[in-house]
Order: sequence, then structure tokens, then C-alpha cells
Amino acid sequence: MRNRSSAQVAIAIAVVGSALPATVAHAQDLRSSETFLDVPSALFVPTPLRLGTATATIGVDTRLEYDSNIYAQASDEKDDFKLLVNPYVALVRSGGTLQLSARAVGNFRRYFQYDRENAEAGEVAAGATWTPSAADKVTAEASWSRVVEDRGEPEARVATLIGPRKLNVLNGDLSYTRQGARFGVMVRGTASRSRYLSDLDDDRELDNYGVLGRVLVRATPLINGFVEGFVSKRDYRITPVGSPDRDSSTYGGRVGVAVDPGGTVRGEAAVGLYRFDPKDSSIEARTRLSAQVSMTYSPQTRTAITLDGFIGNVATYRIGVQSREDMRFRLGVQQEIRHNLRGEVGLVYRRSQFFGAGDVQKIYGVTGELEYSLNRRIAIAADVRYAKRASSNPFDEFERIRAGLVLRLHY
Repeated sequence: MRNRSSAQVAIAIAVVGSALPATVAHAQDLRSSETFLDVPSALFVPTPLRLGTATATIGVDTRLEYDSNIYAQASDEKDDFKLLVNPYVALVRSGGTLQLSARAVGNFRRYFQYDRENAEAGEVAAGATWTPSAADKVTAEASWSRVVEDRGEPEARVATLIGPRKLNVLNGDLSYTRQGARFGVMVRGTASRSRYLSDLDDDRELDNYGVLGRVLVRATPLINGFVEGFVSKRDYRITPVGSPDRDSSTYGGRVGVAVDPGGTVRGEAAVGLYRFDPKDSSIEARTRLSAQVSMTYSPQTRTAITLDGFIGNVATYRIGVQSREDMRFRLGVQQEIRHNLRGEVGLVYRRSQFFGAGDVQKIYGVTGELEYSLNRRIAIAADVRYAKRASSNPFDEFERIRAGLVLRLHY
């Protein structure tokens, strides 16, 4: 697990996931990928290597997992074991007002029986943060990712004679923040391009562009109120023969509150409206609720209660569907039981509504994990994830249990 050092990181992640378009959603990755516990005596904490003026963090997670329904099928489920290996390295170089960073992550999976599901994925990224003054900050990041689609996604491939979809994703991000004693502003732009490896998926390839602006007013030393507006554009590379033009723009605004740097409570929440404006007049424009939340409540040092959620428009590829709206929420509790033993439980809910087709899918999930740190370099963990999808189309329903043992190494 990785620690978040401040609420600013949580706020930035919430903005990515809610206001600007996400290229690929990972609904079935039900676990929280980070720990929110700020425990000074935590044992399993990396000690970065010093490489001149830079530091490096190196590690690998090796996981043996049982999956009761690898294809997320409504009937005739197939189960299997798989081995997942996730090496990673992160570099940081700080000097004066400029900080440079780079990271590389691999994801290699091998099934014991259904080897068509074997896949390799990963990401390489580089970023820079320039802080010319105490009030101003400019950040930039670019990344390339190889993504493997999860079989449990709402519009994932259902054919079992070929493997899951694979795609390459390019992302770019540029932002400017100014925080004064009383007022603050933030402007951010993002761009992404997704290209699938198989010609069968050409109709899914698209480019996303987004801009977000936020004005903050400091109400107390810890609390900011804010108003934000966002615009995003979705540009599909091709239009299937006989289908309407799926290009669209989405714009909207929200009001919210951010607690930063925070203490017992940290994070942000906002609510507003978004307007889905399709390019093709045959697709109905819609004005709907927009919301996002990323909050952490720590009643004591060893306990963290988290709530993450999002309501908004997302890309859709389903034939006959005009647009799609997702609602996602996760409530989690993280607890340090002993200095070398941590536990986590979570509840997950997701609803995908397909306008124009009348379909609605709902996913309910429960997660749990227990991590035991042998020393500062080695930890072992056991976890379980249960997911159940209910749908207006019975063929889209499934139940799935995944349980695994994990060996975590880092330096």
C-alpha cells in the first residue's frame, strides 16, 4: 500500500476522476489502492535509494489469485487461478523550485488453465512541478499506458474464444494553481488518446480533451469553498456505418468544499449539473446531476474511514445507446491493528444507465484485505473481493468472487 502525504493529492485525484473525461474505467478493481493511515510507526514503509540528487523507490507485488468467474458470465461460469506480477520503480529529483519525477509500472498475468486471458500491461510516465513562489505552482505530466480490459466492465468483450481487449493510452496533463491568503484559482487541461490493438475494436478509439477552472475562497485556515466549471470534448476516430455521429461535448459546473491540509477530516465534495451535448441531432441532449466526493475521516491515528464517489457522463460504445451515465461510490474502513498488521474492508456500488436503450446495470461489491509486515522490506497479504451485477438484461448479470495471497517487496 502507498501512503498519501497530504489532502492535496486526494483532491487532485478526485478532479481527474470526476470533472474531466476518463479514458478507461476499472469498475471491477474494487480495492482501494492506497492507505490513508498516517501512522508514524508504520513498519512497511519504503526507504528510497539515493542516486545523486534523485531518489528511487523500487518494488514488486506478486499475487496468486482465484477467480470464480473469469469471464463475468451469467451462466456456465469458468473459474481459474492466475499469477500476477507487478514490478514498479519511481524516481524523484528535487532541486530548488523544480521537482522532476518518473515512474514505470508493469502488470504481467498468467492463467493456469485459460491462457487466452494471459496479458501484459503497464505504464511509463514523467512529470514536473515548478513552484516559483509559495503561492504559485505549475504541474505537467505525460504518460503512456498499455491497458487490458477487465471482463467485468459494463461494455467488456463477452466472446470467450478470444482474449480481452487491449489498448494503448496516451495522457497529458497541465495545471496551474495559485493560493493566496484569501482567494485561490486553479486551471487544468487534460488530453488523452486511446488506440486498440485489434482492428475489431476500431470503433472504440477516441480522443478526449478537457479543461477545468476553479475559484476558491478560504473560509477558515483549513476549509476552502469553491466554484468550478468544466468542459470536455469526446472525439471518436471513426463512425460505424449506419450509426449516428458519437462525438460530443460535456460541460457543467459545481460548488463544493475542500478541507486542506486537513486533520481529522480531509478531502473534498462538490455537487452541480452537467450538460451532455451530442454533435448528432438524432441523439438527445441531457442535463443531469454531477457530483464527486473524496473524503477521509480519521477519528484516531490508527483508523481511516474513506468515501469516494462520482456521478457523471462517460463514453459508451454499445450499439443503439445514445449516452451513458455512471454513478460510483466506495465506502472503506482502514485500521492499523498492530504496528505490523493492517486491515481494510469496503463496500462498493456502481450504476450504469444506458440512455436510448433503457438498460440499467448495478454492481454491488464487498472487499476485505489483511496485510502483515514482516519487516520494512517485506509484507504478505490476503484479500477477497465479491461482486454481483444486476441488470435489466439477464444476460448481463453475474456473480464473482476473487481471493488472493500477495507478497509485497520494496526498497
